[in-house]
Amino acid sequence: MRRFILFLFMGCLTVTSGRAQQGEPALARVIYEFMHINDTLQPDKPYKEEMVLYIGQHATSYDTYSLERVNQQIKSQMEDPAFDGNLTLRGSGSTTKESYYIQPEERRIKQLYRLAGEIYVVDEDYPAIDWQVADETKEIGGYDVQKATGRFRGRDYTAWFTTALPFQAGPWKLQGLPGLVLEASDHRGEVFFRYAGFETLKEGEATLSLPENAITTNKKALDKLKKGYQKNPQAAMNARSRAGASSSGGGATTVKFGGSSGNMDISDPSRIKSINVIRDDGRASPVTNNPIELE
Repeated sequence: MRRFILFLFMGCLTVTSGRAQQGEPALARVIYEFMHINDTLQPDKPYKEEMVLYIGQHATSYDTYSLERVNQQIKSQMEDPAFDGNLTLRGSGSTTKESYYIQPEERRIKQLYRLAGEIYVVDEDYPAIDWQVADETKEIGGYDVQKATGRFRGRDYTAWFTTALPFQAGPWKLQGLPGLVLEASDHRGEVFFRYAGFETLKEGEATLSLPENAITTNKKALDKLKKGYQKNPQAAMNARSRAGASSSGGGATTVKFGGSSGNMDISDPSRIKSINVIRDDGRASPVTNNPIELE
């Protein structure tokens, strides 16, 4: 349990640390419940995670929301006058290491990958999806949405977007529709992005920026590094300077809250006596034989 909490703390600090370039205000965020049947032999054990899409005027950031949920639990309990030093945290115990920073106007997308305390950045081809907008409509979360279908990386997706909100964005790489995608799924029933909430952010509440100390690399070098880390974590850390990476100002997405470097207050860790972790039921299969991108 302690290793689990340490991992979450390290993840939060990784996402919000580092010198950052001048960013832009995040105007809103959308929460999605992501589900992926990653193992076709165990469809009853899909990967599930709460994800968040931060939307700025010129960029968006798509990342795990699990770390923020942990922060919220810690903050709520430690601010309670009855707090006795014993934290109880709920969660799945796993978070995706990938996130995406997208600049639609420049047709630019960066994959960000957290590994061994570092953030690696890989430029990807901007998703070109030939969406076919249909007349069919329905309601999601109180918003009127319209149906669109498109094929991307080996899967046929149905997306539901709304023009009632002044944004043109979507979860993951599902971009290019004339509105905000609230829900999407593939036709095989193996990938789902379900709407779980929308919130307009106050001025200064959150900022999207790029830290200067991220490491720019390419997909081949990153894949090699990931495989090496799985086999021998310490050796991979020692060899990462030979993985074809170099320091760059490109950087990974940072979401800062309230002008600070994060929303987790552990300024007085001596107040924490114990940490009890309650894992959610239904842990995902550790095997992935069915990647999201089939092509």
